[in-house]
Amino acid sequence: MKFRKLAFWGAWCFTGMLYFAAGSAGGNQAFAAERERSCRDHRIYYAVIDVGHAAREYGATAWNGGHEYDYNLRFAKELAARLEEEQIPYIFSGFHSGKNTLDDRITRTGPQAIFISIHHDAVQPRYCTLNDNPCESDYAAGYSLFVSSENPYYQESLGLAREIAAGLRDAGLKNSSHHAENIPGEGREWLDKNGVFRYDGLRVLRKAQGPAVLMEVGVIVNPRDEAFVSVKKNRRRYIEAVVTALKRHIRLERRN
Repeated sequence: MKFRKLAFWGAWCFTGMLYFAAGSAGGNQAFAAERERSCRDHRIYYAVIDVGHAAREYGATAWNGGHEYDYNLRFAKELAARLEEEQIPYIFSGFHSGKNTLDDRITRTGPQAIFISIHHDAVQPRYCTLNDNPCESDYAAGYSLFVSSENPYYQESLGLAREIAAGLRDAGLKNSSHHAENIPGEGREWLDKNGVFRYDGLRVLRKAQGPAVLMEVGVIVNPRDEAFVSVKKNRRRYIEAVVTALKRHIRLERRN
């Protein structure tokens, strides 16, 4: 077990050196400093910002024809900017313009990383009552958070999701309940009435080798919700809740 741990960190440090030496976009200076320190004492705790989907495999389609990936990317960049301001270590995962495979997106996770996957939501086709191509619906609105009980750090994932959800509610934001509905494609288990669900079918959560949370920022097939998350000051409210939760862990917790 000790050999495997050292081998993991040795490979991670070597990969990190190549990653930053190449000047690749997707990390901050605080992360680089933290990586160097962790390579000496085998300790690090940083954020992995996962931009859901990709430009060519863009996920959901908004009511106005917009692509979910573009919403995810905008939010992730703004989240990264706030982490920069707070000097919180982070990197992006699977940051490819064409296709982000699920395996690509979890390669930078580890037992000392917090994995945050950014998405924007839709509804089941039966609720596309205002328009069906693209889907337009007023059935659901608000954020949702997901964790997987098959993640090796499930309790930590759930605790983090609950902290983010509490921050979102304190900011006056509301969660959607439509993922708990007992219909095909939904039926997720409520874990916290502030908007946390269990979803074991999400590979990026199940396979991440550290605490992992997927966040649906808003329901972009709903015109009113899409308009709300398209306003920067509103997105800032979501981002502040995430950053506040990350600060409590990344700044204060150190694992051997």
